[in-house]
This record gives sequence, structure tokens and C-alpha cells, in this order.
Amino acid sequence: MIEMALSWKEHTLGSLSDLVERLPSLQKDEQTRVWELIEAWAKEKASDTEKAMIREKIRVSLLSRLATIRARKSAGEAALTGKAKDIYAALEPSDVLNKHAWLFRDNWVDEPADEIQEIEKIDYQKRHELIERKRIAAMDEILDQRGLAGLLALAQSGKTAGLIGQLAVKNLLAEVDIQEFLRRSFQLVREDKDGAVPFKNLIVGAFHSISNPEEFKRVVKAVSADISEKDMARLLVLAPFDNNTWNLVDMLTETAQDEYWTNAMPGWLNPHDMGDNEGIERLLKAERPRTAFFYCHLCLEKIDTLVLYRLLSEMAKGGRDRQGEYLIESYDVEKAFKNINKCPTLTIDQKAGLELLYIDVLEKRSHGYGIPNLERYIEDNPELFAQAVIWVLKREDNGADPAELQVPPDQRETIVERGVKLMRAIKRIPGHDDHGELNAVRLANWITMVRQSCAELSRAEIADFRIGKLLAHAPVGNDGVWPCEPVRQVMEEIASELMMRGAHEGVYNARGVHWRREGGDQERELADKYRAWAQALRFSHPFVSSNLLMKLVKTYEHEANREDLEAEKRRRLP
Repeated sequence: MIEMALSWKEHTLGSLSDLVERLPSLQKDEQTRVWELIEAWAKEKASDTEKAMIREKIRVSLLSRLATIRARKSAGEAALTGKAKDIYAALEPSDVLNKHAWLFRDNWVDEPADEIQEIEKIDYQKRHELIERKRIAAMDEILDQRGLAGLLALAQSGKTAGLIGQLAVKNLLAEVDIQEFLRRSFQLVREDKDGAVPFKNLIVGAFHSISNPEEFKRVVKAVSADISEKDMARLLVLAPFDNNTWNLVDMLTETAQDEYWTNAMPGWLNPHDMGDNEGIERLLKAERPRTAFFYCHLCLEKIDTLVLYRLLSEMAKGGRDRQGEYLIESYDVEKAFKNINKCPTLTIDQKAGLELLYIDVLEKRSHGYGIPNLERYIEDNPELFAQAVIWVLKREDNGADPAELQVPPDQRETIVERGVKLMRAIKRIPGHDDHGELNAVRLANWITMVRQSCAELSRAEIADFRIGKLLAHAPVGNDGVWPCEPVRQVMEEIASELMMRGAHEGVYNARGVHWRREGGDQERELADKYRAWAQALRFSHPFVSSNLLMKLVKTYEHEANREDLEAEKRRRLP
């Protein structure tokens, strides 16, 4: 295979790059043939750009820090490195852009090994300083030979346009040159929408490097001298998202201001720079609440809770945020709710209403928040639980609900989904007293109201089932028996088979995904646990003991037997 590759009739940049990458694994005579092929190709066929590309392949594969560490372990590789340096020098492109393109192709550059003192250890600060010095020197040479047009071409050739703008402003250009540099860049943005991204990034990097507010104003004024206000708004979108920019936006016409606020691209608000809420307020005014939330998500604990409440409320309504932009993490939503929950100014009703709007996120309890205010609201207002049952499930008599309770067809899917998630999210057993203790009388009254409301709308049976699923979250009692005393007392008094079925399903589903051993021992342990509880309640609460606990025993015993059979089958397989 190696001989076939070396004897290929006509080598290209791609085939030679592959050979360079494999040079350390070739024999010495084979390495010599590769170098000869490269020299002949460079002399007869290669363009200046292709020379630069094969040169970079040699640098990364044989002259980088990692390649040099490898070469130090082998005399043969050390000799290969020496030859690589000679070929690398001989392949230097004549065009200054091709010569330095390797420094600007990506943000991360494999550092040149011959310029590192401690090759085995990476000092990231020194490495950054080294690469930056080389980039500045390269840009200075390009500027000297090709002028501003050279820097613009450099920005277009790689993925570091923003960095080029930053370094040019900080280290190379006077203010008058910065103005011309940005004027030309923005002209290219206006002319070429498809290829505008590098020049937009270049302008962003340049603007963010102008620290003096007065200089920033002068530069913007010079760049926007001959453009429309709409284009000036587009230009300011690329400027830092701060007061200096907003003050200039405020001077534009209402249409141009709307252009800016529709397209503004804020980054993350640094917690250390947190001042007032002006950026958030301006984005809310522009009806971009999701963008505003993303803007401040790193410093949610420093945002006024009333502002945070408004922010989440507006996000739930929608707004003018573009689909797919500034997506929100559930962690940040729950973090915001934790802060809102501490606010004494907001009522339980307000907090509960907001939690209902975000039930999609909060019902998962991914980060431990849940729906505490909504659960307390439902505890005080059982009709909301009944309403969720009505939203989700049809009447048992197939009749029609009163017009005022019917869900509009265009909202039905959303309302049904919200009702399902609400019932699934509730974990708190209703009926707590003012001291936080679960009270059997209060729980019985709550259940009675739900059952009555649902029965009036022909949903009595499903209401019992859903109540049972909720009661499955009951804690263990003070006597060490499940369910706790108030819940078992109410279950016994109501004696609903459907409620027991709901509790059975709730307990079974609560196990969720679990690690398992071979066979049914785990299920037998569960069966034994529920059997002990059933024995403890067989005289005091016979209905709960026989219709819930013993049925759970039978369920887990059945599963234990099934797992034993599956294990036996697996053992018999060859």
C-alpha cells in the first residue's frame, strides 16, 4: 500500500498531505521519497496557496509541540524533524497573506515548538502572549505590504475575523485608520449579504476594543456619515450592547430604533458589571423577553425579583424573539423561580400562576424546585385540581360540559397538555394545617370538594383514580408504616376501589428507571416491605391493607417470578 501511494502518477495537495501525516511511521528511504515528491510538486505544479497549505500540514504534523515531544523519544524522528524544518522554510509562500494564514485560520493555533522553552509543560498565559505577538507582527507586515485591504482579505480567509478587528484597533491603527477600516468593512457588509459574516465579526471585534466612549462616538459618526439611518441601526447592532450604543440609538428615528432593537445581539451580562436593569427594560420594551432573560441569566440573583417576575411573565406570552435564538436552560428557569419564591411582595396566587405557565419545565423537578406555590394554591383551591381533571378527560356519560367550561378548539391541545403535566407534577398531599402538619379532616374535605366538582360534570370515577395517584406520594407515618396516618384514615373512610387503583399505579410508576440485579430479589424485597405494612394495618385499616398494600405485594411477587424466569432463560443460553 505504501509503495502504491508513493508511486501514484499524479500527486495532489490532498495525497501529499496524507503522506506528510504518516511520515513518522515510514522508513527512512520512504520519507526521503515523500520529501522529493513534495519538492517536485511545489516546483512544478503548486500554487502559492497550496504551498502554504502543505507547509501548515508539515508544521502541525512534525514541528508542533506534541510532534516535537514525540521526536525527542526517537533519533529517527529527530532527523525527520530537521528535514521537515528545511522543507518548511523552502516552501515559504511569496504572498504575505498565504505566509501568515496559518495564524488566523482558527482561534486555537498549535504553538511552534521551537519557540517554547519548556516543551513538556504548557503555560497558557505565555502561550497566549506568544501567539498574540506573532499575530500582531504578521498583521503589521500585511498592513505594510497590502494596506487595509490586506487585513480585510485576511479576515475573510479564516475564522478569526473578530480577533483581527480587535488586534488591529488595539495595536496597529490610529483613529483615522480605524474609521476607514470600519467604513470599508461595513460597506462590504452592505454589498454582500451572503459573505458578510466575517466582516460583521471584524466590526464587532473592532468596536469592542474601543474603550473610550468619545472615541467610539467619533468612529461611529465617521463610519455612518454617508449611510441611511436604517443602515446606521444595522451598524450599531454590531457595537457593544451598552449605554454608549443605546444613547446613539435613541437619536435615530423610531423606525431605525425598531430596526436596532429587533436585531440587537446582547451577550451575557457580567455579574461583576451588574448595574441597573436598563438593558433588561429596553429589551422588554422591544418585546424580546427571552433575549432579555438570556442577557441576564448569569446574574439572576442580582436582578430585582419584581423585574424577574415581569421577565418570566412576558416570556410566557411569547414576544418578538426569533425562533431558535437565545434558547433558555431549565436550570436558569428554576434558579429564577427560586429567587422569585423569596419575594415577600408577590402573593402566593401570583407565584402559583407563574409556576402554572412554566409547568413544562418545573414538573420535571430537574434541579429541585418543583411547583411549591402552585401546590399550596391547589391545596387551598381544590377546584383547580378538579379543573385539570375536566381539561384532560372526557365525561363518563359522553355528554357536553356547560359552555363556560368548554375549552376553545384552538387551545385544546395546549390546555390538555398543561392539565396532564399539572396532575403529574403535584407531589404535596393537600390538607396541611397552619403548622404544616397533615390533617385528616382537612384532607377529607379537600377530596370531598374535588369529588363533588368532578361528579357534577360526570367524571366521578376518573377523579377517584387521579386522587389515588396523588395520594401515592404520601410519606411514611410516624409509626413507620405507609401510607401516613391521615392518608390511610381518609382512604379507609372513603373506601374507593378506583382510588386504590390510582394509588397502586402511582406507587408502581414512582419506582421509575432503576438498576437491577439478576433475578427477582429486588421485587421480593419490595413485596416483603408492603406485606409488613399490610400486616400492620390489617385490623385498623383493612380496606387499605387488602386493596392497596396486598395488591402491591402480589404485583411485586408476580414481577419477581417473571424476573426469575428471565434469568433462568439467560443462563440456559449458550
